[in-house]
Amino acid sequence: MKKMNLAARYPQNFILRQPLYGALILFLFMAAFTLLYQPLNTQGSRWFNFQVTMLLYTFFSSLAAFLIMWLLSKTRFFGKRKRWTLPKELLATYIVLQVMGIALFLVAFIFEEPTMNTRWNLYTFMDSCKYAFLIGIIPFLFFTASNYRYLLTSNGPSFIDLDQENIGASEPVIHISSSLKKESLSFPASQLLYVGSDGNYVEFYLYSDAKIQKVPIRNSISNIEQQFSNIPNYFRCHRAFIVNLDNVSSRKGNALGYQLTLRDCTRKIPVSRQKVKTFDQLYRP
Repeated sequence: MKKMNLAARYPQNFILRQPLYGALILFLFMAAFTLLYQPLNTQGSRWFNFQVTMLLYTFFSSLAAFLIMWLLSKTRFFGKRKRWTLPKELLATYIVLQVMGIALFLVAFIFEEPTMNTRWNLYTFMDSCKYAFLIGIIPFLFFTASNYRYLLTSNGPSFIDLDQENIGASEPVIHISSSLKKESLSFPASQLLYVGSDGNYVEFYLYSDAKIQKVPIRNSISNIEQQFSNIPNYFRCHRAFIVNLDNVSSRKGNALGYQLTLRDCTRKIPVSRQKVKTFDQLYRP
């Protein structure tokens, strides 16, 4: 029986991944839906007919969606697509739809005819949110559900397939060869946590399917550093370690050296005293 793995990486919803195009999709869908079906007997406003009113409502709610999606992409929690999961996607979708509902509620003060009873009440606010959720959720569900297969841990697409299909040319796939020419390793660049030297071997620590995989390859760490020369976020921080700067969550220490904490990893990675200055120039928390 196939089992869901909610902690596994999940392809980010296209609407969330591309805020501008996502807002355009929301605008076109909501405009078409409201103009064709006229949900819940909606009417025109005091200044415009029904069609123009619906276009204005959908425009402002889509604009609000674009702004909140853009802001979310700048946060540490939602801005890392490399650590995207289904629960994170559902939370982001809820936030966007809630902001769209707030936008509908506020814009209505401009368009709607004044009445004896003020619109500034909980019932009217919830009504606006209801419209945003009922209509806006449909395109979100379409893109989220299309990636459902990645939750199935058995007989589903591999983690590497996920990266190559959804990230494609925007993220390189790293190909490593051993000194014996009989071993090779390929992985998307974001999977690497760090590389450690162990005698005649180097060990690659990759984060895949919510767990760390260790892959040993017979080679020297200096040769691996040369093979990594075109990947700017891979940094030789110590004579025995290469670290993926994108996966560094924190650092502790001083000019004599650092100890790095990596996401999803308990091992501390050292930064030698000679590498501290270069690390400070490259690392962006």
